[in-house]
Amino acid sequence: MKTTVIRNKSTSATRGIAATAAAVAATFLALTACGSGSHGDQTNGSTTTPSTAPSTNPVQRQDNQLALQMLDAIVRGDFAAATTHFDSLMQQKLTVSGLASAWKTYQEALGNYQSHGNPQDVARGSLTVVNIPLQMAQAPGQFRVSFHNDQTVAGLYFLKAGVAVP
Repeated sequence: MKTTVIRNKSTSATRGIAATAAAVAATFLALTACGSGSHGDQTNGSTTTPSTAPSTNPVQRQDNQLALQMLDAIVRGDFAAATTHFDSLMQQKLTVSGLASAWKTYQEALGNYQSHGNPQDVARGSLTVVNIPLQMAQAPGQFRVSFHNDQTVAGLYFLKAGVAVP
């Protein structure tokens, strides 16, 4: 699967995003060459993300809610609120202005945000990965957040729809 890093027009932002991707795989803005399929609405979720049963784990349910709150803050433009749960490495690698720039670049690529579907979570080692399907104006996408057990954020991604969790 080919991965392309989105580069901002600003040289310093480009270096910041590239350094982030190189230093910590969990803090990059990526679009992949995966195909996209049809996309559901808020009540039906995405047909391109593997469906999973609702989480019965209370921590994972909390992660789902936190991911939705983060997405809501990003959509509102409240990037400071979206970064409040970042772990120390994420705070160093993805600043408030870096997140704002990444969201702007993502919308330039896939179109403006329109709506989102239901979160789906999967455990990966000590992390819980939450995917939220996005309906963007030009193409479907997905918002992905990785959480530590203490609900701090280990990674944040804006992706095309259908990108599998590694």
